[in-house]
Amino acid sequence: MISVYKHPSDRLNIFLNEYQSRLEEALTAIEVSKKSDSASDEFSQALADLHVCATVIEPYSEGLVEAINQFSEDRPD
Repeated sequence: MISVYKHPSDRLNIFLNEYQSRLEEALTAIEVSKKSDSASDEFSQALADLHVCATVIEPYSEGLVEAINQFSEDRPD
C-alpha cells in the first residue's frame, strides 16, 4: 500500500521521528559498550542491541534521504 502525504514535510517528520528513536537506542548501546568489560554480559547485550539498531537504521537511512530530497525539491526557492 502506498501512503499519500499532503505535504513532503509529513513524510519527512515520520522518518525523523522513527530515525531519532533508533539513533537514541544505538547511542545508548554505544555508551554501554564503551563503559563495559568486553567479556561481560552487559557488553554482549550492548553489541546485540547495536546490531539490531544498525540493521533497522540502514533502510530508514535510505528512506530518510529520499524524504529529505523530496522535501528539498518541493520547497520554493
